[in-house]
Amino acid sequence: MTTESANAALIADVQSLLEDHARFQDPYPLYARARSTLPVTAAGSVRFATSYKDVVALYRHEKLSRQQAARAESAAHSRETNDQTLKDARAAWTRMMINQDDPGHRRIRRILEVAFRPTQVAAWRSIMKRIADELVESVRGRERFDFRAELAYPLPERIICALMGVPYEDHALWGAWTDAVVASARTSKPSIETMAAVDEAHKNFYLYFRDLIAARRSGLADDLVSLLISAEDEDGNKLEELEVLGSLQMLIQAGHETTANLITNGMYTLLRHPDQYDLLRNDPSLVGSAIEEMLRYESPAHWSLPRIALEDVIVDGGAVPRGSTVVLALNAANRDPSMFDNPDMFDIRRKSNRHVAFAAGPHFCLGNQFARLEASTMFHAIVTQLPRLKLDGQPRFKSTFVRALDTLPVAIDYSMGR
Repeated sequence: MTTESANAALIADVQSLLEDHARFQDPYPLYARARSTLPVTAAGSVRFATSYKDVVALYRHEKLSRQQAARAESAAHSRETNDQTLKDARAAWTRMMINQDDPGHRRIRRILEVAFRPTQVAAWRSIMKRIADELVESVRGRERFDFRAELAYPLPERIICALMGVPYEDHALWGAWTDAVVASARTSKPSIETMAAVDEAHKNFYLYFRDLIAARRSGLADDLVSLLISAEDEDGNKLEELEVLGSLQMLIQAGHETTANLITNGMYTLLRHPDQYDLLRNDPSLVGSAIEEMLRYESPAHWSLPRIALEDVIVDGGAVPRGSTVVLALNAANRDPSMFDNPDMFDIRRKSNRHVAFAAGPHFCLGNQFARLEASTMFHAIVTQLPRLKLDGQPRFKSTFVRALDTLPVAIDYSMGR
Protein backbone atom coordinates (compact mmCIF):
# COMPACT_ATOMS: atom_id res chain seq x y z
CA MET A 1 0.00 0.00 0.00
CA THR A 2 1.36 3.43 -0.92
CA THR A 3 1.64 6.23 1.59
CA GLU A 4 -1.14 8.09 -0.19
CA SER A 5 -3.53 5.13 -0.08
CA ALA A 6 -2.61 4.39 3.55
CA ASN A 7 -3.39 7.97 4.52
CA ALA A 8 -6.69 7.82 2.61
CA ALA A 9 -7.61 4.64 4.49
CA LEU A 10 -6.72 6.28 7.79
CA ILE A 11 -8.84 9.34 7.03
CA ALA A 12 -11.77 7.10 6.06
CA ASP A 13 -11.44 5.19 9.34
CA VAL A 14 -11.32 8.40 11.41
CA GLN A 15 -14.42 9.68 9.63
CA SER A 16 -16.13 6.38 10.35
CA LEU A 17 -15.16 6.65 14.02
CA LEU A 18 -16.53 10.19 14.24
CA GLU A 19 -19.82 9.12 12.69
CA ASP A 20 -20.33 6.01 14.81
CA HIS A 21 -18.08 5.60 17.84
CA ALA A 22 -19.12 1.97 18.38
CA ARG A 23 -17.68 0.81 15.05
CA PHE A 24 -14.30 0.61 16.71
CA GLN A 25 -14.79 -1.18 20.01
CA ASP A 26 -11.01 -0.95 20.37
CA PRO A 27 -10.01 2.38 18.78
CA TYR A 28 -6.45 2.36 20.11
CA PRO A 29 -4.79 0.77 17.04
CA LEU A 30 -6.48 3.47 14.94
CA TYR A 31 -5.27 6.16 17.34
CA ALA A 32 -1.73 4.78 17.04
CA ARG A 33 -1.90 4.87 13.22
CA ALA A 34 -3.09 8.47 13.29
CA ARG A 35 -0.53 9.54 15.89
CA SER A 36 2.37 8.11 13.88
CA THR A 37 1.34 9.35 10.42
CA LEU A 38 -1.23 12.17 10.60
CA PRO A 39 -1.27 13.46 14.20
CA VAL A 40 -3.78 16.12 13.16
CA THR A 41 -6.00 14.14 10.79
CA ALA A 42 -8.17 16.08 8.34
CA ALA A 43 -11.46 14.15 8.31
CA GLY A 44 -13.73 16.35 6.24
CA SER A 45 -14.23 19.63 8.10
CA VAL A 46 -12.99 18.07 11.36
CA ARG A 47 -9.38 18.10 12.56
CA PHE A 48 -8.77 15.13 14.85
CA ALA A 49 -5.67 15.53 17.09
CA THR A 50 -4.12 12.41 18.61
CA SER A 51 -0.62 13.21 19.95
CA TYR A 52 -0.12 14.28 23.56
CA LYS A 53 1.86 17.38 22.59
CA ASP A 54 -0.74 18.56 20.06
CA VAL A 55 -3.71 17.86 22.33
CA VAL A 56 -2.20 19.93 25.15
CA ALA A 57 -1.15 22.73 22.79
CA LEU A 58 -4.60 22.94 21.19
CA TYR A 59 -6.37 22.86 24.55
CA ARG A 60 -4.34 25.90 25.55
CA HIS A 61 -4.66 27.78 22.26
CA GLU A 62 -6.77 30.91 22.68
CA LYS A 63 -7.89 30.87 19.05
CA LEU A 64 -9.86 27.65 19.40
CA SER A 65 -13.37 28.58 20.48
CA ARG A 66 -15.56 26.26 22.48
CA GLN A 67 -18.21 28.98 22.64
CA GLN A 68 -18.68 29.17 18.88
CA ALA A 69 -18.76 25.38 18.63
CA ALA A 70 -21.43 25.19 21.35
CA ARG A 71 -23.57 27.75 19.54
CA ALA A 72 -23.16 25.80 16.30
CA GLU A 73 -24.13 22.56 18.07
CA SER A 74 -27.18 24.19 19.59
CA ALA A 75 -28.25 25.52 16.19
CA ALA A 76 -27.62 22.15 14.51
CA HIS A 77 -29.72 20.31 17.08
CA SER A 78 -32.51 22.90 17.24
CA ARG A 79 -35.57 23.71 15.24
CA GLU A 80 -37.04 27.19 14.86
CA THR A 81 -39.30 28.02 17.76
CA ASN A 82 -41.33 30.83 19.29
CA ASP A 83 -41.31 29.08 22.65
CA GLN A 84 -39.53 31.51 25.00
CA THR A 85 -39.00 28.84 27.64
CA LEU A 86 -37.17 26.68 25.10
CA LYS A 87 -35.09 29.67 23.99
CA ASP A 88 -34.12 30.31 27.61
CA ALA A 89 -33.30 26.63 28.05
CA ARG A 90 -30.98 26.68 25.06
CA ALA A 91 -29.37 29.85 26.37
CA ALA A 92 -28.77 28.21 29.77
CA TRP A 93 -27.00 25.30 28.02
CA THR A 94 -24.73 27.59 26.02
CA ARG A 95 -24.00 29.60 29.20
CA MET A 96 -22.48 26.56 30.92
CA MET A 97 -18.89 27.21 31.95
CA ILE A 98 -17.62 24.37 29.72
CA ASN A 99 -19.27 26.05 26.72
CA GLN A 100 -17.67 29.46 27.31
CA ASP A 101 -14.47 31.18 26.19
CA ASP A 102 -12.57 33.75 28.19
CA PRO A 103 -13.29 36.18 29.70
CA GLY A 104 -16.73 34.66 30.44
CA HIS A 105 -15.28 31.24 31.19
CA ARG A 106 -12.75 32.69 33.63
CA ARG A 107 -15.42 34.73 35.46
CA ILE A 108 -17.75 31.75 35.94
CA ARG A 109 -14.89 29.46 36.90
CA ARG A 110 -13.65 31.82 39.63
CA ILE A 111 -17.10 31.77 41.21
CA LEU A 112 -17.52 28.00 40.93
CA GLU A 113 -14.07 27.46 42.44
CA VAL A 114 -15.49 28.92 45.65
CA ALA A 115 -18.25 26.31 45.67
CA PHE A 116 -15.86 23.45 44.86
CA ARG A 117 -12.84 24.41 46.94
CA PRO A 118 -10.92 21.38 48.27
CA THR A 119 -12.16 21.80 51.84
CA GLN A 120 -15.77 21.76 50.63
CA VAL A 121 -15.22 18.64 48.51
CA ALA A 122 -13.52 16.92 51.45
CA ALA A 123 -16.54 17.73 53.64
CA TRP A 124 -18.67 15.57 51.31
CA ARG A 125 -16.45 12.52 51.81
CA SER A 126 -18.61 11.01 54.58
CA ILE A 127 -21.73 11.23 52.39
CA MET A 128 -19.90 9.50 49.53
CA LYS A 129 -18.62 6.73 51.82
CA ARG A 130 -22.03 6.07 53.33
CA ILE A 131 -23.64 5.76 49.90
CA ALA A 132 -20.83 3.59 48.49
CA ASP A 133 -21.04 1.26 51.48
CA GLU A 134 -24.83 0.96 51.14
CA LEU A 135 -24.57 0.13 47.44
CA VAL A 136 -21.89 -2.49 47.98
CA GLU A 137 -23.95 -4.02 50.78
CA SER A 138 -26.95 -4.23 48.43
CA VAL A 139 -25.13 -6.66 46.10
CA ARG A 140 -23.45 -8.70 48.80
CA GLY A 141 -24.54 -12.33 48.58
CA ARG A 142 -25.69 -12.02 44.96
CA GLU A 143 -24.29 -14.51 42.47
CA ARG A 144 -24.31 -12.04 39.56
CA PHE A 145 -25.39 -8.51 38.79
CA ASP A 146 -24.92 -5.63 36.35
CA PHE A 147 -22.06 -3.62 37.85
CA ARG A 148 -22.91 -0.57 35.77
CA ALA A 149 -26.57 -0.48 36.80
CA GLU A 150 -26.16 -1.58 40.43
CA LEU A 151 -22.99 0.23 41.53
CA ALA A 152 -21.40 2.61 39.01
CA TYR A 153 -24.41 4.68 38.00
CA PRO A 154 -26.29 4.83 41.33
CA LEU A 155 -23.26 6.21 43.20
CA PRO A 156 -22.98 9.64 41.54
CA GLU A 157 -26.78 9.76 41.16
CA ARG A 158 -27.37 9.30 44.88
CA ILE A 159 -24.50 11.60 45.82
CA ILE A 160 -25.68 14.51 43.67
CA CYS A 161 -29.29 14.07 44.87
CA ALA A 162 -28.09 14.11 48.48
CA LEU A 163 -25.94 17.20 47.93
CA MET A 164 -28.72 19.06 46.12
CA GLY A 165 -31.29 18.05 48.72
CA VAL A 166 -33.73 16.56 46.21
CA PRO A 167 -35.52 13.16 46.16
CA TYR A 168 -33.42 10.31 44.81
CA GLU A 169 -36.23 9.45 42.38
CA ASP A 170 -35.43 12.63 40.45
CA HIS A 171 -32.28 11.01 39.09
CA ALA A 172 -34.42 8.94 36.72
CA LEU A 173 -35.67 12.14 35.12
CA TRP A 174 -32.13 13.53 34.77
CA GLY A 175 -30.90 10.25 33.34
CA ALA A 176 -33.43 10.25 30.52
CA TRP A 177 -32.71 13.90 29.70
CA THR A 178 -28.96 13.39 29.83
CA ASP A 179 -29.15 10.36 27.55
CA ALA A 180 -30.99 12.44 24.95
CA VAL A 181 -28.27 15.11 24.97
CA VAL A 182 -25.21 12.85 25.24
CA ALA A 183 -26.49 10.36 22.66
CA SER A 184 -26.63 13.07 20.00
CA ALA A 185 -23.29 12.90 18.19
CA ARG A 186 -21.93 16.42 17.95
CA THR A 187 -20.02 15.73 14.76
CA SER A 188 -22.83 14.28 12.65
CA LYS A 189 -26.06 15.66 11.23
CA PRO A 190 -28.94 15.01 13.64
CA SER A 191 -32.32 13.69 12.61
CA ILE A 192 -35.60 15.53 13.24
CA GLU A 193 -36.31 13.05 16.04
CA THR A 194 -32.90 13.73 17.62
CA MET A 195 -33.45 17.48 17.50
CA ALA A 196 -36.87 17.10 19.12
CA ALA A 197 -35.43 14.90 21.88
CA VAL A 198 -32.57 17.32 22.60
CA ASP A 199 -34.92 20.30 22.71
CA GLU A 200 -37.25 18.46 25.07
CA ALA A 201 -34.35 17.47 27.32
CA HIS A 202 -32.98 21.03 27.54
CA LYS A 203 -36.45 22.37 28.28
CA ASN A 204 -37.07 19.79 31.01
CA PHE A 205 -33.71 20.53 32.65
CA TYR A 206 -34.48 24.25 32.53
CA LEU A 207 -37.94 23.94 34.08
CA TYR A 208 -36.73 21.55 36.78
CA PHE A 209 -33.83 23.70 37.91
CA ARG A 210 -35.71 26.98 37.50
CA ASP A 211 -38.27 25.78 40.04
CA LEU A 212 -35.59 24.31 42.32
CA ILE A 213 -33.58 27.55 42.32
CA ALA A 214 -36.71 29.58 43.08
CA ALA A 215 -37.48 27.30 46.03
CA ARG A 216 -33.95 27.64 47.40
CA ARG A 217 -33.89 31.42 47.02
CA SER A 218 -36.85 31.60 49.39
CA GLY A 219 -34.76 29.92 52.08
CA LEU A 220 -31.09 29.23 51.47
CA ALA A 221 -29.69 26.16 53.22
CA ASP A 222 -26.41 24.22 53.16
CA ASP A 223 -27.16 22.22 50.01
CA LEU A 224 -25.25 22.49 46.73
CA VAL A 225 -27.97 24.52 44.98
CA SER A 226 -27.87 27.14 47.74
CA LEU A 227 -24.09 27.09 47.57
CA LEU A 228 -24.12 27.93 43.85
CA ILE A 229 -26.70 30.67 44.35
CA SER A 230 -24.70 32.36 47.10
CA ALA A 231 -21.13 31.72 45.86
CA GLU A 232 -19.16 34.82 44.96
CA ASP A 233 -15.57 35.45 43.97
CA GLU A 234 -13.17 37.81 45.73
CA ASP A 235 -14.55 40.73 43.71
CA GLY A 236 -18.12 40.03 44.81
CA ASN A 237 -19.28 38.57 41.47
CA LYS A 238 -22.07 36.00 41.58
CA LEU A 239 -23.54 33.69 38.96
CA GLU A 240 -26.38 35.11 36.91
CA GLU A 241 -29.65 33.16 36.85
CA LEU A 242 -28.95 31.41 33.53
CA GLU A 243 -25.44 30.61 34.73
CA VAL A 244 -26.76 28.91 37.86
CA LEU A 245 -29.16 26.94 35.68
CA GLY A 246 -26.39 26.01 33.28
CA SER A 247 -24.03 25.05 36.11
CA LEU A 248 -26.57 22.67 37.63
CA GLN A 249 -27.23 21.08 34.26
CA MET A 250 -23.46 20.79 33.73
CA LEU A 251 -23.08 18.96 37.05
CA ILE A 252 -25.62 16.38 35.92
CA GLN A 253 -24.53 15.95 32.31
CA ALA A 254 -20.77 16.35 32.63
CA GLY A 255 -20.29 15.32 36.25
CA HIS A 256 -22.58 12.36 36.79
CA GLU A 257 -22.15 10.73 33.38
CA THR A 258 -18.35 10.85 33.33
CA THR A 259 -17.94 9.65 36.92
CA ALA A 260 -20.30 6.72 36.37
CA ASN A 261 -18.39 5.76 33.23
CA LEU A 262 -15.04 6.17 34.99
CA ILE A 263 -16.14 3.62 37.59
CA THR A 264 -17.60 1.27 34.97
CA ASN A 265 -14.62 1.48 32.60
CA GLY A 266 -12.23 1.17 35.51
CA MET A 267 -13.87 -2.00 36.80
CA TYR A 268 -13.98 -3.47 33.30
CA THR A 269 -10.27 -2.78 32.93
CA LEU A 270 -9.51 -4.45 36.26
CA LEU A 271 -11.54 -7.50 35.25
CA ARG A 272 -9.51 -7.78 32.04
CA HIS A 273 -6.25 -7.46 34.00
CA PRO A 274 -6.68 -9.93 36.88
CA ASP A 275 -3.08 -9.46 38.06
CA GLN A 276 -3.75 -5.76 38.64
CA TYR A 277 -7.10 -6.51 40.24
CA ASP A 278 -5.45 -8.91 42.69
CA LEU A 279 -2.71 -6.38 43.38
CA LEU A 280 -5.32 -3.77 44.31
CA ARG A 281 -7.30 -6.20 46.47
CA ASN A 282 -4.12 -7.14 48.33
CA ASP A 283 -3.07 -3.50 48.77
CA PRO A 284 -6.04 -1.07 48.88
CA SER A 285 -3.61 1.80 49.51
CA LEU A 286 -3.06 1.69 45.73
CA VAL A 287 -6.63 2.86 45.02
CA GLY A 288 -5.55 6.45 44.34
CA SER A 289 -2.86 5.37 41.90
CA ALA A 290 -5.26 2.88 40.30
CA ILE A 291 -7.82 5.63 39.67
CA GLU A 292 -5.18 7.69 37.85
CA GLU A 293 -4.27 4.71 35.67
CA MET A 294 -7.94 4.02 34.94
CA LEU A 295 -8.29 7.63 33.85
CA ARG A 296 -5.27 7.32 31.58
CA TYR A 297 -5.97 3.88 30.17
CA GLU A 298 -9.72 4.11 29.47
CA SER A 299 -10.95 7.62 30.19
CA PRO A 300 -14.72 8.18 29.96
CA ALA A 301 -14.11 11.56 28.31
CA HIS A 302 -12.24 10.02 25.41
CA TRP A 303 -12.60 13.13 23.23
CA SER A 304 -12.76 16.83 23.99
CA LEU A 305 -15.83 18.86 23.31
CA PRO A 306 -15.48 20.22 19.76
CA ARG A 307 -13.90 23.60 19.16
CA ILE A 308 -13.85 25.94 16.16
CA ALA A 309 -10.63 27.55 14.92
CA LEU A 310 -11.00 31.34 14.82
CA GLU A 311 -7.88 31.60 12.66
CA ASP A 312 -5.31 29.28 11.10
CA VAL A 313 -3.47 27.37 13.83
CA ILE A 314 -0.26 25.39 13.36
CA VAL A 315 0.96 22.69 15.76
CA ASP A 316 3.63 20.04 15.39
CA GLY A 317 1.18 17.50 13.99
CA GLY A 318 -0.26 19.68 11.26
CA ALA A 319 -2.43 22.63 10.33
CA VAL A 320 -5.85 23.57 11.65
CA PRO A 321 -7.48 25.89 9.10
CA ARG A 322 -9.66 28.78 10.19
CA GLY A 323 -13.29 27.72 10.55
CA SER A 324 -12.59 24.02 10.96
CA THR A 325 -13.92 21.97 13.86
CA VAL A 326 -11.30 20.50 16.18
CA VAL A 327 -11.72 17.36 18.28
CA LEU A 328 -8.92 16.39 20.68
CA ALA A 329 -8.55 12.65 21.25
CA LEU A 330 -7.73 12.45 24.96
CA ASN A 331 -7.45 8.67 25.03
CA ALA A 332 -5.05 8.77 22.10
CA ALA A 333 -2.89 11.33 23.90
CA ASN A 334 -2.99 9.15 27.01
CA ARG A 335 -1.46 6.25 25.05
CA ASP A 336 1.26 8.37 23.40
CA PRO A 337 4.59 6.50 23.73
CA SER A 338 6.50 9.78 23.68
CA MET A 339 4.86 10.60 27.02
CA PHE A 340 4.22 7.22 28.67
CA ASP A 341 6.41 4.12 28.94
CA ASN A 342 4.60 1.02 27.68
CA PRO A 343 1.42 3.07 27.14
CA ASP A 344 -0.75 0.08 26.23
CA MET A 345 0.08 -1.62 29.53
CA PHE A 346 -2.35 -1.16 32.42
CA ASP A 347 -0.20 -0.62 35.51
CA ILE A 348 -1.82 0.69 38.69
CA ARG A 349 1.63 1.45 40.12
CA ARG A 350 2.56 3.71 37.20
CA LYS A 351 4.66 6.70 38.23
CA SER A 352 4.50 10.24 36.82
CA ASN A 353 1.05 9.65 35.34
CA ARG A 354 0.45 13.02 33.66
CA HIS A 355 -2.66 12.01 31.74
CA VAL A 356 -5.08 14.49 30.17
CA ALA A 357 -8.30 12.72 31.12
CA PHE A 358 -9.44 15.96 32.78
CA ALA A 359 -8.27 18.11 29.84
CA ALA A 360 -5.56 20.76 30.09
CA GLY A 361 -5.09 24.51 30.26
CA PRO A 362 -7.95 26.87 31.16
CA HIS A 363 -10.57 24.13 30.67
CA PHE A 364 -8.94 21.66 33.06
CA CYS A 365 -11.91 19.98 34.74
CA LEU A 366 -13.04 21.95 37.79
CA GLY A 367 -14.69 18.86 39.28
CA ASN A 368 -11.65 16.60 38.97
CA GLN A 369 -11.16 16.21 42.74
CA PHE A 370 -14.87 15.52 43.22
CA ALA A 371 -14.81 12.77 40.56
CA ARG A 372 -11.59 11.29 41.93
CA LEU A 373 -13.04 11.15 45.43
CA GLU A 374 -16.25 9.47 44.25
CA ALA A 375 -14.34 6.85 42.27
CA SER A 376 -11.76 6.15 44.97
CA THR A 377 -14.50 5.79 47.61
CA MET A 378 -16.35 3.24 45.49
CA PHE A 379 -13.27 1.21 44.54
CA HIS A 380 -12.03 1.12 48.10
CA ALA A 381 -15.39 -0.30 49.16
CA ILE A 382 -15.33 -2.85 46.31
CA VAL A 383 -11.85 -4.23 46.99
CA THR A 384 -12.25 -4.32 50.77
CA GLN A 385 -15.86 -5.45 51.17
CA LEU A 386 -16.72 -7.69 48.21
CA PRO A 387 -15.36 -11.05 47.12
CA ARG A 388 -13.52 -11.09 43.83
CA LEU A 389 -15.69 -10.26 40.81
CA LYS A 390 -15.38 -11.76 37.33
CA LEU A 391 -16.89 -10.99 33.94
CA ASP A 392 -20.20 -12.73 33.29
CA GLY A 393 -20.64 -11.70 29.66
CA GLN A 394 -19.08 -9.43 27.06
CA PRO A 395 -20.18 -5.79 27.23
CA ARG A 396 -19.96 -3.35 24.32
CA PHE A 397 -19.02 0.30 24.16
CA LYS A 398 -21.97 2.45 23.11
CA SER A 399 -22.10 4.83 20.15
CA THR A 400 -22.06 8.06 22.13
CA PHE A 401 -19.68 10.98 22.41
CA VAL A 402 -18.31 9.51 25.64
CA ARG A 403 -16.53 6.19 26.22
CA ALA A 404 -19.35 4.24 27.87
CA LEU A 405 -20.29 0.57 28.17
CA ASP A 406 -23.87 -0.56 27.67
CA THR A 407 -23.70 -2.98 30.63
CA LEU A 408 -21.05 -4.65 32.78
CA PRO A 409 -22.33 -8.11 33.79
CA VAL A 410 -20.32 -9.59 36.65
CA ALA A 411 -20.45 -12.65 38.86
CA ILE A 412 -19.02 -13.02 42.35
CA ASP A 413 -16.28 -15.61 42.57
CA TYR A 414 -16.84 -17.00 46.06
CA SER A 415 -14.01 -19.48 45.55
CA MET A 416 -11.57 -16.56 45.94
CA GLY A 417 -12.86 -15.54 49.39
CA ARG A 418 -13.11 -11.88 50.28
